[in-house]
Amino acid sequence: MELKAWIAVVLFAVTILSIARGWMKASTATLLGASAMMLFRLVPGSAASQYIDSNTVGLLVGMMIVVGILSKTGLFQYIAVKAIKITKGNGILILLSISLITAVLSAFLDNVTTVLLVSPVVVSLADLIKMNPLPLLMSEVIASNIGGTATLIGDPPNMIVGSYAGFSFNDFLLHLSPVVTVVWLISMVFLCFHYRKDLSPDPAATNRLKEVDESKLIKDKKLMVRSGFVMFMVLLGFLFHHHLGLNASVVALFAAGVLLATSHLDDGEIVHQEVEWPTIVYFVSLFILVGGLQENGVILSLAEILTDLLSYSPMAMILGILWISGLSCVFINNVAFSAMFVHVVSEMAKSAGMPPDPLFWSLALGSCLGGNGSYLGAAANAVMADFASRSGFHISFGSFFVVGIKTVLISLVVASLFLFITYRNVVTY
Repeated sequence: MELKAWIAVVLFAVTILSIARGWMKASTATLLGASAMMLFRLVPGSAASQYIDSNTVGLLVGMMIVVGILSKTGLFQYIAVKAIKITKGNGILILLSISLITAVLSAFLDNVTTVLLVSPVVVSLADLIKMNPLPLLMSEVIASNIGGTATLIGDPPNMIVGSYAGFSFNDFLLHLSPVVTVVWLISMVFLCFHYRKDLSPDPAATNRLKEVDESKLIKDKKLMVRSGFVMFMVLLGFLFHHHLGLNASVVALFAAGVLLATSHLDDGEIVHQEVEWPTIVYFVSLFILVGGLQENGVILSLAEILTDLLSYSPMAMILGILWISGLSCVFINNVAFSAMFVHVVSEMAKSAGMPPDPLFWSLALGSCLGGNGSYLGAAANAVMADFASRSGFHISFGSFFVVGIKTVLISLVVASLFLFITYRNVVTY
């Protein structure tokens, strides 16, 4: 690699280290790193915007506004009390029910959207039963990334892989939903065991809530009905936006505009308070940072080295791509990684003279499941962490990483077994 490439690697590594060590907040560290990339002309300022995923940014802003308006109605508190009554305040059942709902929603919605919808319910529920929200928030975001792995539309890396490889919605369901189900089950068993000491709600608070009439928690019924209808249309829009030729961000931003125009709330206050601007800055900066690695050939150089190392065996390439993408996406945004690596995978298949489909399935599994490793891996992680911080529950990079990396390793082991059994007889052309 040339000198510029090494400087890009150093800047990226220092940014990651600054976040991991707590020297700076994630948004500040990535902003500083991205601006340094442009200052040293590792990413030309005029070209920086091409690396920013405007669809992700627009989706975040639109859904933050929609969810912010919904939160004014008391709907999330209503759902939280209902959940407590159904589970009878059992901490393990609460964790499993939240993670199951999140995983299913994330299979049919973008996982960022799912986290934005579920997080307010989780925080309200934890507050009502005087329980540590960390286990519930972590299980929620991990389930969102796992559930999103099962379908074409559930996780952005799948959209990229599916589009490039020509896979359909049904292809993803057929090939990935079985392994995703097993990964979810084992991951939840691990989380229940890991957080077993924190899954004990306050019995007194739980008993009091059993007497609460949850219908009285609705503060604005008319706004709730209006917002609920808009949310229903948003969900339909997300399911069919590809058929309509629209990005998911367009659906979310239009819904936000409709609610702001019809809710009679202070639109300036909603936009200022409900849009988590540090998260937006974080994502914009992170895309530019990864763009610096792409611009200077860092990721491509690494891929060429890996091709030379793994091309001796089809199974080595299949499992190698799974683990390389899985571990890389702990620290590199999985959207940016998969957008670059689909080209690498295609070239690797040609060089080795083998069918490309198993390699694409490995990439989809690795990039989606690897995103559970840290704040940096998946958009949903940073959104959840920022929401938790705004709600008074700080989740450090280290505390997320300790749980996330174990989940990633468990997931990759299960996925490795699945891929080995499925493609053990794969041959070269």
